[in-house]
Amino acid sequence: MRGAVIVMPTYNEAENVRWLIPKIMDLMETAGWRALVLVVDDNSPDGTAEVAEEVGARGGRVEVLRRPGKLGIGSAYIDGFRRALEKHGWADYICEMDADGSHPPETLLGMLEYAEKTGADVVVGSRYVRGGRWERGSPSRILISRGANLLARISAGIKVRDATSGFRVIKTASLRKIIDKLPQLRSGYVFQVQLLYMLQEAGCGIEEYPLRFLPRVMGESKLGKGEILSYASWCLRTFTRRVLRR
Repeated sequence: MRGAVIVMPTYNEAENVRWLIPKIMDLMETAGWRALVLVVDDNSPDGTAEVAEEVGARGGRVEVLRRPGKLGIGSAYIDGFRRALEKHGWADYICEMDADGSHPPETLLGMLEYAEKTGADVVVGSRYVRGGRWERGSPSRILISRGANLLARISAGIKVRDATSGFRVIKTASLRKIIDKLPQLRSGYVFQVQLLYMLQEAGCGIEEYPLRFLPRVMGESKLGKGEILSYASWCLRTFTRRVLRR
């Protein structure tokens, strides 16, 4: 049986994980996948970790990794990846997925099946390929996203249209190649592009799969100005290094 661990960082997502995790697990089981949702919670005041544990107690297939505070999405993914590699060797794929409802569970299943079909090391849920799109995205967020992806292609040479997408399926064997290098990555918005750049440099084959990016079901976006400035500075430094290396 094919297997996948879905790493899901959370901070104040109690109401979302209550419905999202069961939906993911039902879809995966029906399609013949062995799956586990690994919630990495940064000590959410709204009790997200407790809700996730309650969901797991009822249906199983859920694990919660509690962290002492809000340490950032990048470090949450790194901790989740390490836990998945150490404890769940049965998994063929390790996935990234948001807990806010913007990533449809049906698309996750499609991405996994696409990875199986194509043999890709990485499949990215993409808003910018045929069939992908934003659903009711604000003009400012779409503009920031478009600009960030243009910067990623220019500065890092990433051959992906939606490098900032945090919806991904990664072969476990491919993740093992770079896991020891991940602590050097930043923990904010730029993490996703850095990770993709590292996978590309390791020779991994990367494909994109159409993503209909939905609005948050509940809660607020956590992207701030500091994250955007950090992203821009990394792109500038990466571009400079690449030019000097040539």
